[in-house]
Amino acid sequence: MTSSPYAYHAAGARPRPGTLHRLSQRWPGVPAQRGDLVARLVAVFGLFFFSGSMVVVLTPEGAASSPKVQAIGLALGLFSGLDFILRRGAIARSASLVWPALIPIGFVIASMMWSVDPALSARRILGLLCATSFALWLFERFHDRGLFALLAGAAILIVLSNVAVAIAVPSIGTHPALTELGDPTPHVGTWRGLYDHKNDFGRMMALCVMILWIAYAARRSWRRSVGLGLLVGYLGVAGSTSGQAAFLSVAVPLLVRTIALLRPLSPSRRAMVVAVSLPALVTVYLFSQIVVTIVLGLLGKDPSLTGRTDIWLGTLMAMKGNMALGGGFGAGWGLVGERLLILTGIDVGHAHNGYLDLVTDLGVTGLLILTVFYIGIFVSALTAYFQDLASETALLAAGIAAFALIGNWVASFLILHNSIYWILPVLCVMSLRRARALQLPGALPGQTATGFAPGWSLAASGPARATARRGTSSPTPQRKALS
Repeated sequence: MTSSPYAYHAAGARPRPGTLHRLSQRWPGVPAQRGDLVARLVAVFGLFFFSGSMVVVLTPEGAASSPKVQAIGLALGLFSGLDFILRRGAIARSASLVWPALIPIGFVIASMMWSVDPALSARRILGLLCATSFALWLFERFHDRGLFALLAGAAILIVLSNVAVAIAVPSIGTHPALTELGDPTPHVGTWRGLYDHKNDFGRMMALCVMILWIAYAARRSWRRSVGLGLLVGYLGVAGSTSGQAAFLSVAVPLLVRTIALLRPLSPSRRAMVVAVSLPALVTVYLFSQIVVTIVLGLLGKDPSLTGRTDIWLGTLMAMKGNMALGGGFGAGWGLVGERLLILTGIDVGHAHNGYLDLVTDLGVTGLLILTVFYIGIFVSALTAYFQDLASETALLAAGIAAFALIGNWVASFLILHNSIYWILPVLCVMSLRRARALQLPGALPGQTATGFAPGWSLAASGPARATARRGTSSPTPQRKALS
C-alpha cells in the first residue's frame, strides 16, 4: 500500500495537505512528499556546490586548487553517475537527448592529445565529466517532478547564503583592504559573498536573478519566496559594484520577457518586430560605446576597459601558431601567459574574455563548436516556445544561452569543469529535445505521451496535471502568466 501525502482528520473528510506539500506550494524546490526529500537535498546541495559557493571556503589560503573541492566534485559525480546507470533504461532514454552536448565534451577529451599539460587537462576533464554526470542524473531523476522548481529553489539558496555572508561576515564576504601580498586592493569593501572576486559573485547573482524572474511569472503561489530572492539578488548585484553583473541582471531578463511578449503575435509580425529591433539595438549599442569612451576619458579613466583590450590584442599575438587547436583544456594559458608577458609586459592569469580563453584552450575549432552549441540552444528554445511546446523549459533555455553568449565577453564560462554554468546548458539541451520528441498534438503545455511534463515544466504537477486527467483543454495559469 502506498502512503498518501495527505492526512485525513475524520472519515469522509476532504484530505488536508501535509506540511511538506504546503511548503512546496510556496517555496520552489521543496518536495511534496517525504520519499523525495533525500534526493532533493542531494540535488540542491550539488547545485549549490557546482555554483562555486563552497570553493573559497574549502580552498587553503594561497593555494591554486583544493583537494576538498575535488573530492566533493568527484563524490557527486560518482554518486549521480552510479544512480543514473542503475536506473532502468536511463542510458537509452538519455542517449538521443544529450548527444549535442557530447560533441563539445568529446572535443575537450580529444584535446588531451595536444595539451601542453596533460595532467592538468586530465583533472579538468574529470571535473567536467562529473558535472555532466550530475546533470544527467538531475534530468533523469527530476524531469517529471518539477526540475524547474528545483533550480529555482537552488537559486534562492545561493542568493540568500551569499548575500548573508557578505553582510554578516564581512571578513569573508567583502574584499579586504590588502591582497595576500600586502598590496592595496582596488575593490576594498565591495561584496564578494562566498566567492574570491566580486565579479564572480555578481555574475552568479545575475544568473540567479534571471532564473527567479521566470519562476516569478511561472507560478503565482511562489511570488513571495521568489520575490524575496529577487530583491536579495539585486541587492547582491549592487553590492558587487560589477558593471557586467548589473548589465546581465537587467539585459537578459528583459530579453526573456520580450520573447514572452512576442509569442501571441503571428510569425510575420514577430519577423517584422525583429527586423525593426535589430538595427535599433545595434545603433544604441554603438552610440553607448562612444558615449562611454568619451565619459571615461573626461573622468580620467581607462577607456580600454581597465586594460582588457590590451590583454585581448596581446593574447591574439601570443596565440600565433596555435590558433587552430589551442593548448589543451584548462592548460592553454600555460602556452600563452609567458609569451604575453614577453610581447606586452602584461602578466595576468587569463584573457579576461571567455571567447579568447576558449581559443587558448581549444583553439578556433573549439570556439566554433561551443558558439554553435549555444546559438543552437537559443534557436531551439525560441522555436519550442513559439510552437508552445514548453514554457519554462524554452524561456530558461533562451535565457541561459543568451547569458553565456553575452556574459563571456568579459568573463569565461562557456565550458567549465565542476560548474553550474555547464550543468544548465546540458539540462537545456535534454529538456528541449524531450519536449519536441514527446509533445502530443493539441496537448496542454507540458503534457506528453508519457503523461509527464517535458523538461522542468511546472505542468508536471498541480492544476495542469489535474486538468490533463479530466481531459479538459482550458489554459493553465502558468501559460497565461508567461504569455
